[in-house]
This record gives sequence, C-alpha cells and structure tokens, in this order.
Amino acid sequence: MSSSSAAASVPGATPADALRRNRIISSKLYFDVPGSKAPVVYSTAYDIAFLGIEKMHPFDSSKWGRICRFLTKEGHLEKTRVVEPLEASKEDLLVHTEAYLNSLRSSFRVA
Repeated sequence: MSSSSAAASVPGATPADALRRNRIISSKLYFDVPGSKAPVVYSTAYDIAFLGIEKMHPFDSSKWGRICRFLTKEGHLEKTRVVEPLEASKEDLLVHTEAYLNSLRSSFRVA
C-alpha cells in the first residue's frame, strides 16, 4: 500500500500521517488487543536491585514485581495477559518527529 492510498483511507490524513500509521502497524511492538482485555506490560527488569543500595532510594524499586506476583497469585491476572515489552528499534522510533527524538538527547528533557 502506498502512502498516498493509506492517507486516502483516513479522512484528512497527510502522507506523513499515513507513513506514521504504517510504521506503527508494521512494528513488532504493535499488536491488537480486544477492547474487552487490557494487557499488563511488565518485565522483571523493572525490579531494580543493586547490593541493597536500592533500599536507600525513596521509591520502592521492586513494587511492580510484587504487584504482578500478587495479582497472578490471587487470580486477578492471568499470566497470559502479562506482556514483556520489547526494546524499540530505530525504525520503531521513527513514528515520532525528528524534533521530538532530538529533544530526547538532553538528559534534562528525559529526566
């Protein structure tokens, strides 16, 4: 499908909009989720621990793992609904504008 035909399928869409939409849909990060279900995105990498130093941090760095384990243990969350995120490729990031991606180069902006 060319970008012009994709743009024509969405009223008011520009070729840039169509390109962005096609990049999103073709990304390995994108998948359809039925409206009746909501996935829980979680990775064990979210639980940060380093020689006990994490206990000195004001935020609980292992709460997400505890929450996920609690919800599955209590039957409130099916393990099949937990989605482990994938790292975005450079191609995946192109859904954003160049200006936005350039703004992320500043640690002040990211933090």
